[in-house]
Amino acid sequence: MASGQELWRSLEPLQNRSPEFLADVASYLPKVQTLSSDKQIKLSVFKSAELVNALLQIREKQETEDRFGPELATASFVLVRAAIRDRIMRLGSEGTVDLRDPEIRALINEGCRLFHAGKKQPEKYQLALALSAAQCIVLNPWLEESLTRYSKGCGLKLPEALIDAVRKNFILPYQQNECDQF
Repeated sequence: MASGQELWRSLEPLQNRSPEFLADVASYLPKVQTLSSDKQIKLSVFKSAELVNALLQIREKQETEDRFGPELATASFVLVRAAIRDRIMRLGSEGTVDLRDPEIRALINEGCRLFHAGKKQPEKYQLALALSAAQCIVLNPWLEESLTRYSKGCGLKLPEALIDAVRKNFILPYQQNECDQF
């Protein structure tokens, strides 16, 4: 049985992962946990956009039957890239999300750096996945609401099947009982 500090290790997406990967997740958890609730909420909106985009890009690249089309994938990529570049997410009636805080910027920058380095160095890609897992664990209490906020305000017509796929693949598998967290 996992200790109270390590119950996250029993989450379905982390089962059958290498000890090295789990150590990497553990090393990133404090970086996300130390953010204030307000900063975690802001980062969770960005994370929701990032998860939507990741799912779109993966399915489009793999040309899966359940993909949503190149136009939506391109539009999603443009929105996420603008959020990374401008550090602001304008979500219409859902408000504006300011990502300029140095702690939030540092986490976004680290994810981008690892993702891009991972194109040539598989170990860096694994670190990017570990950081993403740590974010999904810590930000999970806000991800559902943030996904709804993003989908309503982003200006794209995101199909319900896509939103459901994000929930199924990235939100629900990382849910823990309130008393079980970290």
